[in-house]
Amino acid sequence: MYFSRFMINPAKGGARKLLSNPQALHAAVMATNPPDIDLSDGRILWRLDRSEHSYTLYMLSPEKPDFSALVEQAGWATRPGESAHYGRLLAKLENGQEWAFRLAANPVKRVRKDDGKEKVYPHVTPAQQSAWLRERAKQWGFEIVPAPNQALEDAPMVSSRRDLGFARKDVNQQNRIGKVTLRKAQFDGYLRVTDVDKFRYALTYGMGRGKAYGLGLMTLAPVNR
Repeated sequence: MYFSRFMINPAKGGARKLLSNPQALHAAVMATNPPDIDLSDGRILWRLDRSEHSYTLYMLSPEKPDFSALVEQAGWATRPGESAHYGRLLAKLENGQEWAFRLAANPVKRVRKDDGKEKVYPHVTPAQQSAWLRERAKQWGFEIVPAPNQALEDAPMVSSRRDLGFARKDVNQQNRIGKVTLRKAQFDGYLRVTDVDKFRYALTYGMGRGKAYGLGLMTLAPVNR
């Protein structure tokens, strides 16, 4: 597995299309790898981080991606993207370790209707969204740790929220068959590893729904409290 970073140039017309349409950005990400890649050790995951003046694409993939087409479409020739082998991080993970993390995810709940069918609803408030991640952390091999002077019920911090809306097309990319809306919440906080095998799996296969559209990729950093 390879972890990569790519800076997007918002001044380019191709970049503006990618930044406004998660489905278009998904297609561009997938095009950086050949179609016959082996997904047995992990899937392609990505996340777009936005700051006031920059857009950075983070990506996890089974093979080292080829960003040449993306550079031409939406990047800088002087910033062709950089990749590092992800196995080094996975190998040093241990139970009990604490890490700072960032995760963009789609917090939802399933509600059973009177007819017995289930319907998926997004969590709306930051408190609901943080509670969603605390509750699901165990199945992904970690637990949430509050920051200094922070109560556990306030962790992790929901640092940004936005709705991702785009038209979905059929397999031949010809006919529009519906609109997709995903509520994106970005979480920043601290975690403690409780089951390292589950945690490695969650890191390489993603967390929650909407993985094709920039959700589910968690990044880690050494704890600096």
